[in-house]
Amino acid sequence: MPAFSNRLPKDKEHMGFKIVRTPESGMICGIITTPELLVCDTHFWGGRTIPCERLRTKMDGTFEPGDCAACREAVPYRTHVYVACFSPKTGEHFIFECTAAAAQPLEEYWDKTGTLRGCVIKAIRSRNQRNAKVMIETGTANIARQPIPDAPRMDLLLSVIWRLPLTGLAIEDQRGREPTLKTKREPINRMREQPDNAAEPPTISDILRPKGNGHKQQIPSS
Repeated sequence: MPAFSNRLPKDKEHMGFKIVRTPESGMICGIITTPELLVCDTHFWGGRTIPCERLRTKMDGTFEPGDCAACREAVPYRTHVYVACFSPKTGEHFIFECTAAAAQPLEEYWDKTGTLRGCVIKAIRSRNQRNAKVMIETGTANIARQPIPDAPRMDLLLSVIWRLPLTGLAIEDQRGREPTLKTKREPINRMREQPDNAAEPPTISDILRPKGNGHKQQIPSS
């Protein structure tokens, strides 16, 4: 059942995670909660960011477009890096995104310590411009004195943020091991083929809204 209330929420933000990028001016500060980097090539395709789905061949390591519609249309890709960060100042747990070039200090920290969990990051841009170079400084937090949240499932979070269809996601139960996220190709391809201004699927209220004769509205099949 839905959790109904008679009061407006005091916190205007949703309870999920959001992707945070380095602003034009100001600084991103946080403590990384994930133990390692999550790297993914992405396209700007259909008016939004989607993960690249090209396939790497085993023989020579080259890539083939495979089922990636953006690659087949020769849309360029960019490599992005994602880590989960916690801000002790605001209490927010968020996903920090940067390019592979900007993430070099994070990889160096990881190589030295064996984990990114507890790494303090400060990210700024070299100039007050939207696409200016991102510079990251790293340090080490005393997480014994400053507790931080557990690391989230980054692959699952990004799949939700990128609006991969929930019917295409399945978590494999490996009994004690970290579950693996799998995708079913067919519903993802259907999503890729939708125009950017496609209508959202009908809500419960749409389905139950009566028409003029008092009967439930019939939702046309797609």
